[in-house]
Amino acid sequence: MKRFAALLVCGLLAIGGVQAASPTCNDAGLFTQAGIFTKVCWTCFFPITIAGVPTSPGSVPQGNAGATCVCPGRFGYPTPGIVLGMWQPMRVVELVRSGKGCSPSLGSEFSMFNDATPYGLFLQGGGAESSDTASKTGSFYNFHVLAFPVGQLTDMLTDSVCAAESGSSDADMLYASELDPTWNNEELSMFTTPEAVLFANPLAIAACVADAAAATVAQPIGALYWCAGSWGTIYPFSGMGGRDSEPASASLAATRAIAAMHRRGLANLAMTQAAVCRDIPWPTLPKQQYKLQTVHPIPEITGNHWIGASTFRWGEWRNVPAVGEDFVFLKWTFQECCMNF
Repeated sequence: MKRFAALLVCGLLAIGGVQAASPTCNDAGLFTQAGIFTKVCWTCFFPITIAGVPTSPGSVPQGNAGATCVCPGRFGYPTPGIVLGMWQPMRVVELVRSGKGCSPSLGSEFSMFNDATPYGLFLQGGGAESSDTASKTGSFYNFHVLAFPVGQLTDMLTDSVCAAESGSSDADMLYASELDPTWNNEELSMFTTPEAVLFANPLAIAACVADAAAATVAQPIGALYWCAGSWGTIYPFSGMGGRDSEPASASLAATRAIAAMHRRGLANLAMTQAAVCRDIPWPTLPKQQYKLQTVHPIPEITGNHWIGASTFRWGEWRNVPAVGEDFVFLKWTFQECCMNF
């Protein structure tokens, strides 16, 4: 089901094709030779953990797996091994204001989303201009999730020494919110996530204050999976955000996109003892598994940040008015696996 959904999106985008970037669709320059070397935080791969021991200074997620593991070996029999863990830039999450298929990562627009095309007239997700709520309450971002080549290569390396392959997809474009009718309609989104009503109360919202403090000074609180720290609450899964901070609004939309993919079976748990043999489905957002790195419009070159960390620490200055209000993030995933024979 996961691969089918990803390939469906890829097929639709291939049919529609791409066209040159417009004045409202900037090129992030990420998928260029210079972009790969200058916009990726190469120190963010560390620390690498072997048997639970970090090989260098850095942040290791709380709740990571222990030192040893028992998983099916090369011949299918349970075999003891040791746990390998490392950060990998597996996905690109881009947040765009336009509902016309702008992709800063690819530096182009998808012509299939134009109103002049038969499919463009029946867009399901649309953009901010099709949502009264977005125009009244604040910002709106569509999102696209793409596979990142560097992460795919490191994933192949870990697969070569680990007991089982991770649950990564072979598709390049994994999700486009323009195809999702729930992304720009909060009421419709509530029908797909009925548990959201449990967190729409002052007590649950107040708990996010603790998560904001923890994410800013240390790590987010995994048990508060409905919170995105200082950025707001994750529910409902929609692109609506506030007006106060564009980096925070875009980060919240990116977090909701990742959470939505977990809920729909398109993202898995990749760390903890339960997932060392193989990535497993996980319907809620495992926040400590992820970090985000801004690569556009102003990149974080020497670091990344936890979900919910205050933008005053990493990025309140990373948007450029008028020409740099679309955002591109690298999603770093802490991947753990069992090395055995």
